[in-house]
Amino acid sequence: MPIHRLKSVNTWLTEITAALQGVVERPRREAQLLIMAHLKKDELWLITHENDEVEAGEKLAAWVERRKKNEPLEYITNRVSFYSQEFHIEAGALIPRPETELLIDEVLAVAERDKVLTIVEVGVGSGIISTILAQELPQAKIIAVDISPNALKVARKNIDAFGLSERIELREGDLLEPITEKIDILVSNPPYIADGEPLESNLDYEPDLALFGGTVGDEIIQRLLDETLQRKIPCFACEMGYDQKDKVENYLNNRYSALKFYKDLAGHDRGFVLQR
Repeated sequence: MPIHRLKSVNTWLTEITAALQGVVERPRREAQLLIMAHLKKDELWLITHENDEVEAGEKLAAWVERRKKNEPLEYITNRVSFYSQEFHIEAGALIPRPETELLIDEVLAVAERDKVLTIVEVGVGSGIISTILAQELPQAKIIAVDISPNALKVARKNIDAFGLSERIELREGDLLEPITEKIDILVSNPPYIADGEPLESNLDYEPDLALFGGTVGDEIIQRLLDETLQRKIPCFACEMGYDQKDKVENYLNNRYSALKFYKDLAGHDRGFVLQR
């Protein structure tokens, strides 16, 4: 793609769309997102300034080449939209999927908004889940844990950007190992893909620690279930793989007071809420 040339916004959109044709599902839309991120403009500006001439050089050309190699758009632009807000994202933290919004909804459905709560998130990743829960539950104290220092750095950027550093405490460690406090609600979107399972090429860019959950895939979920029961945590909300419902039920073997599964928008089993 030519660089360092002054062209109209519409011309840039046309050229980038052509470059991404056959590579991504929505080349025109992705061209728009790349242009907006590069120029630091919003959609309204893009629509109303299509004929404006702008210079887009090496950086934008490099972004297009990275996208042609199937690197996730979110890592290229360092932006991800989630729960009607925009967050920072970068390599080292899992890109949140739309179905994870349902996990947040499940937590909010059981949480008492005016009650002082201690919520622990295991596998904080980008910090987006904890950030939204802190926004929605003003009385909650949140402790967010991750084993990855890189993920914790990304989480810190989002927590600071939303002014929540006094409400969300980050700790590095394995699952609940760094937690000694009494927990009211445990929430996690843990890795649940089986080791060695083939992935779509774009997932090659995402951290293995956030994807693979063990030889079978549900080993980390089982460890969190054990912790929930041993520590007598009142509520555990967890995302899971579409084929793991029976495994969770069999592993628990009726060792709970209430167990609810929920489905994603495609109708697949996607998570559960365990209460005692």
